[in-house]
Amino acid sequence: MQGAVGGRTASKDRVTSLYMRLLIDEFSNLKNYPTLTRPDSAIVVVAEEDLYVTRPSDDHMIQDIGEIWTGCEVRVVKGGHITSYLTHNGTFRSAIRDAFDRLEAGKDDFTDRTGIMDKHLGSSEDKTV
Repeated sequence: MQGAVGGRTASKDRVTSLYMRLLIDEFSNLKNYPTLTRPDSAIVVVAEEDLYVTRPSDDHMIQDIGEIWTGCEVRVVKGGHITSYLTHNGTFRSAIRDAFDRLEAGKDDFTDRTGIMDKHLGSSEDKTV
């Protein structure tokens, strides 16, 4: 397809757009990463009009984050990807504080299924009393 726009053809723009979508889907899809140890402590802030991080819709290819991180809380703010952060910055900070509070409150129930804590801090059997 010809029709140069700024020196680029429409087909190159389409290929570039599809490639970027592929990269975004691959690297930002939470299903591609290990499950959280404490998804109940996670608070996700999403923007109603975000065009980068889409929300569930009639498109069945988009999965609800609550299905991926079962037990997480989702807080919705008005705006897009950038404007929501700029205009609802307090909501993001509050979500971070609340998530840390949840982690702190549930630390006695926490079991490190990954072994990361033992690897970096030494297991409780290694410590002398």
